[in-house]
Amino acid sequence: MNKKVIYTSIFGSEYYLHDPEVDMKGWDFICFTDNPNYESNYWKVVLTPKIYDGARDSKKPKILPHRYLKDYDISVWVDGDVKITDDINQLVDKYLYDKDYAVFNHEFCGITTTGNLNVRKCIYDEAKFIKWLGDNHPRKHYKDDLNVINNQVNRYREEGYPENNGQARNTILIRRHNNKDIIKTMEDWWTEVKYGSKRDQLSFPYVSWRNKLDFNFIDEDIDNNKWFKLMKKWRQIKSKEVVEVYEPISLEYFLNMEFADGSGGKEIVTQNHTLRTVRDVYMFYSIPGNVQTVKDKLIPDNWQYYNCMLAEFRKDVGNHHELGWDNMTEEYYYNLELMNDGELETFLKENPTEFDNGYIKHSFHRACAMIGRLIKGKKYIPFYMNKNQIYDEVRKSDGVQRVRPPINNLKGVSDISIPSEEFVICQSGILALMGIRQNDDIDIIISTEARNQIFNGDTNFIRSNGVEIFEPNRGKFRIFDAQGDDDLIDNYSFKVNGYNFLEPRFYFSRKNKHTDRDKSDWEGIRKFFEMESHLGYPFNQLTEEQWGVQYI
Repeated sequence: MNKKVIYTSIFGSEYYLHDPEVDMKGWDFICFTDNPNYESNYWKVVLTPKIYDGARDSKKPKILPHRYLKDYDISVWVDGDVKITDDINQLVDKYLYDKDYAVFNHEFCGITTTGNLNVRKCIYDEAKFIKWLGDNHPRKHYKDDLNVINNQVNRYREEGYPENNGQARNTILIRRHNNKDIIKTMEDWWTEVKYGSKRDQLSFPYVSWRNKLDFNFIDEDIDNNKWFKLMKKWRQIKSKEVVEVYEPISLEYFLNMEFADGSGGKEIVTQNHTLRTVRDVYMFYSIPGNVQTVKDKLIPDNWQYYNCMLAEFRKDVGNHHELGWDNMTEEYYYNLELMNDGELETFLKENPTEFDNGYIKHSFHRACAMIGRLIKGKKYIPFYMNKNQIYDEVRKSDGVQRVRPPINNLKGVSDISIPSEEFVICQSGILALMGIRQNDDIDIIISTEARNQIFNGDTNFIRSNGVEIFEPNRGKFRIFDAQGDDDLIDNYSFKVNGYNFLEPRFYFSRKNKHTDRDKSDWEGIRKFFEMESHLGYPFNQLTEEQWGVQYI
């Protein structure tokens, strides 16, 4: 057994066990839980009975590793929503070099969902934050009983606990937990959490002060460092069988999305739902004067989405449920730093939207912020959606499939009786897939095996039921170093809904530009690229070389 352990505690089913992104040799991984359904090939799952409420049951192993992990010398606690992203050995060695306890410093936290209150200097700031958070919640929801918190804080003050004495961010705890001073402090800490507030950040500074515990603050931002990543709750995979894949959506897809009806400011953006799609909203506010006309009608109860739209994407924007709608002022947004294109691209990729198939109900703020970019003439940067929800999954509440898969644009594809892995669709089939025009027939190249097994080695051009099969190894496809039909299928194709399509450059490099139909096709191709539809799924799997952009 290793003498070092990384551990967490998850009661209920809210979080997913995140495997580290790096090899952590020399460390054991343990998760204490009451959920018998948790399984992991990386973490050792230890079933633990539920005695208190879920919060305190989870915090007991967190605070008392000397009771649970006696055989280990060093422990690193990580909250249930934390993923390890880099080797932590140097971090542990640095901060346990001269002390037996280390914790992140709350003063180094970035200004995130709680605005400036996220940077807290002492437990008195912590108490103010808890009250402020509940006061600004739409349903006045508090993370703990305010009477309990006030009594606890008043007791600390009466005992002489000083203001601005530092505040720990207890997301990560690094300890030599069997040290007698650590044990004494942890036992006292558990007493405070057990009988007082379950918010452990309220009590740790006090018990460390009372016990004269000398520990190290980690002067790094817990929300932005190389070792740990805080995963969003809504992105957790709750079941081992569920694997979510996110892909980008194109500008055209975004513009065609339908806005959900709603209040709280949505009705201002959509002009009482007369503007049904993103395109409608974008076109309306692109008209000179409309922005200011609507702006003059704003009140605190309806301005949150509108102000967000005008502000575009800003860094560290707070959660509107926590801040309160009336606090999402124009001044609030404009006091935050504007994201540059690179930062926005990274943010959207790492934080997928909760859009439905062609429908925006959730992630409404993000949609508005992007519209604001477009109104100001800035380029669209792709949102990322759950792959299945882009085309395939209908909206559950109404059963409507607003956007259908591109493969549905192809007429007659289901009439091909050859196994899909044995042929590749070529020629104008790519135009139908791109939504430029309907295909008249389907041109395909088939494998040597299919030709021998199905057509007895026939080497002629074969036409059957709207499907046209090229003769083997046709010269016009022997370009870009392609070595024949089998090579085209295996190495020069991309897959959409189980069907192989030949890279577009094979078609674009030879396509005529003189007939009326060809001119119309080229106009559609250029518009496709102008709308950056090639950046959206499923076309994003192709490189510029595979597209043959030089021919466009």
